Amino acid sequence: MRESKVLIITAFLNFIVAAIKLVTGIAFSFSTLIADSIQSFIDFFTDIVSLVANRIGKRRANKTYPFGYGQVYYLSNILTGLLLFLIGVFIIYQVFAIENHFVPNIKILLILLFILVLKSIVIILLLRCGNKTKNELLIESYKESKADFISTCVVIVILLISYFEKYLPAYINIDKIGSIGMAIYVFYTSIKMIASNVNGILINDEKNDELKEEIINALKKYKGVRVTKIKIIKMSYYYSVFLQIDIDDDITIKDFIAIHDKIKRKLKTINKLIKYIDIEPM
Repeated sequence: MRESKVLIITAFLNFIVAAIKLVTGIAFSFSTLIADSIQSFIDFFTDIVSLVANRIGKRRANKTYPFGYGQVYYLSNILTGLLLFLIGVFIIYQVFAIENHFVPNIKILLILLFILVLKSIVIILLLRCGNKTKNELLIESYKESKADFISTCVVIVILLISYFEKYLPAYINIDKIGSIGMAIYVFYTSIKMIASNVNGILINDEKNDELKEEIINALKKYKGVRVTKIKIIKMSYYYSVFLQIDIDDDITIKDFIAIHDKIKRKLKTINKLIKYIDIEPM
């Protein structure tokens, strides 16, 4: 299944999940579920941003962007992380600004179990397609959906504990405590997402010894050609490889061009994640 098709399906399912959570949370005055629904809407938004970024990221390289548009994946994830952080702030605000009187109901539990089934489908689709295509956006969307799945499980725990709230001191509000816990989890997820993707933009020089070894072994078959330097740059889900090679004096320009083309074809066959190759002769 193509990445764009997977993202469309998961975006639709995430929207359904978010809408069900929001309507249920409002109907039963369950602020923890309302807070969780906001994160689910961000999950939906993440899929939409990923869909757009996936189209942009696959554009061909040009003079302005000689290594392609891979960085757009990192930028879209940073945007999502920033939105998640703002959502955390809003959750904290609604905990202290909005008064509610939540009464636990078995209907909420049944609805949440149905939501877990839908989220399981989303997670399986994103994980399988993400691992198959090595698409960074799908993998990030999978992590986000997994986080949403876990947060829904936390909501179920809060719901079950609230049945025993009458045995606790009056000043303890399980629903508000659950909302604060949800906000902390959102803050953690957003900061982690922002940090990892900023690091991906700033430090993209990949120290991939295994891939370098594969490249060296692949070039041994070409007589008169020796690798003097290899640099691998990770552009989100693909690699750009820079080779500096030393060639014998008796190799003509025509021979070098032929070898140059063969090396490019060879490297793309040994690792499908290698998208751009630049060869500089000494």
